[in-house]
Amino acid sequence: MTLKELKQKCIDDNVPIVRDETLKFIVNLINTNNYQSLLELGSAYGYSSYSFKQQTNLKKITTIELNENNYLVAETILKNLNIDVISANAFDFVPSQKYDVIFFDACKSHQDILFDKYQHYLNANGTIIIDNMFLRKFDHQTKLTKNQIKLKKKVNSFREWLLNLRDWKTIIYDIEDGFAVCSKK
Repeated sequence: MTLKELKQKCIDDNVPIVRDETLKFIVNLINTNNYQSLLELGSAYGYSSYSFKQQTNLKKITTIELNENNYLVAETILKNLNIDVISANAFDFVPSQKYDVIFFDACKSHQDILFDKYQHYLNANGTIIIDNMFLRKFDHQTKLTKNQIKLKKKVNSFREWLLNLRDWKTIIYDIEDGFAVCSKK
């Protein structure tokens, strides 16, 4: 399956994918810094990992996915691309190595817990990238559910928490749905 076909499959199946401008930014960041390894939390169908494989010189890509159906689709698509696809819960998974880039595209409600955990698996001079910092998908809805309101508040609190971490330099990019780029000071 080509990357273009995978993108269309994600759209047809209503599976979220990284947005185009966000993807371009991440690819540029990886290439500019000559990063060699990436861990992705939240594969979905594997569109991001496939894109990174095609557009960067990453030598090691590992992606984890909790949803069994998404994992099976991603594994089928990515298995011949030398991308490690792992069925796991990000809260339970223990990486066997450190990475240059850790890309959060999974659970939106407890990202502070994931950040605290995965920062220890980041190489020196590495970068943590966190997608969906604004949850704009809710902006066009006239009435939000209690859970949506709660999630939006959690993401807003997390954004403030990130910006106040003393040992980290965090930049929030207001591009598409927003993303954070975090590196150790």
